[in-house]
Amino acid sequence: MASSDQINFKPEFQQSTVPCEGEVGDLLVLSPLKEGEFDTSPQGRASLWFCIKAGIDGRPAIWARVQFDGVATCDVPVPDPPQNRPPLRRG
Repeated sequence: MASSDQINFKPEFQQSTVPCEGEVGDLLVLSPLKEGEFDTSPQGRASLWFCIKAGIDGRPAIWARVQFDGVATCDVPVPDPPQNRPPLRRG
């Protein structure tokens, strides 16, 4: 059991496309696997998508895949965030 609160999004299984519908801010998890199928890939094949432009007037929503910069397990400490990003600026 986890020691802190977590959010769990149920994946859309056996999906290789994002939906045409979406509202800005929607999150979606896609998996090419069947529900309950063991993922044999070394990095995992589920992906997280964020809707950046709503689908309206017959135009499809635009989704952006969230890129992850590290992985962790309970056996290894969490890696430090990368330090190669541009400096933050107020704006």
